Amino acid sequence: MTKTDIMEELSKDYLEVIANRSGFFNSIHRDYGTDLSIRKAKLCHNRRRYLTTGKAVDIQVKAVSEKYINYLNDTSKNIIKYSLEVKNYNDLIDRANETGAFIPLILAVFIMPENEDEWIQLTPEQLMIRKCAFWYQIPTGQTHSMNKTTVNIDIPKTNRIDLNFYTNQFAALE
Repeated sequence: MTKTDIMEELSKDYLEVIANRSGFFNSIHRDYGTDLSIRKAKLCHNRRRYLTTGKAVDIQVKAVSEKYINYLNDTSKNIIKYSLEVKNYNDLIDRANETGAFIPLILAVFIMPENEDEWIQLTPEQLMIRKCAFWYQIPTGQTHSMNKTTVNIDIPKTNRIDLNFYTNQFAALE
């Protein structure tokens, strides 16, 4: 695999582990602009079995070295800046503006250390995947970008993906 392929797989695994920790799972089989489709199963008490709920959150994942993120370590800024390819930006807009769509498409930007040796550390006590991820969702009503290559997006630092990320996203679907 290429370095980019490895980064992408690690980023998807990172986000899936966080989902699994909160009882959610990835149900995606093909990638048509969506890298993860997170679902939840609920217990049907009267039948004593689990059933997948009718709610989902789709995730488009971008793995990037920290050198490509602006303001990540600047404590005077409350955002990070990321240059997203126009085609991916327009995919987010298409989903946000899709009539009758019930499943949001969220961008997850997984930021990895520049040094590949720092991506994963494994000891008998722990598995550590570095560094962190932030999420971004296009507001409804946006129009396609006419840029040729990339669109700079501002992601609030408060949008860091933590262990409550999926619980909060599913609560917002209520």
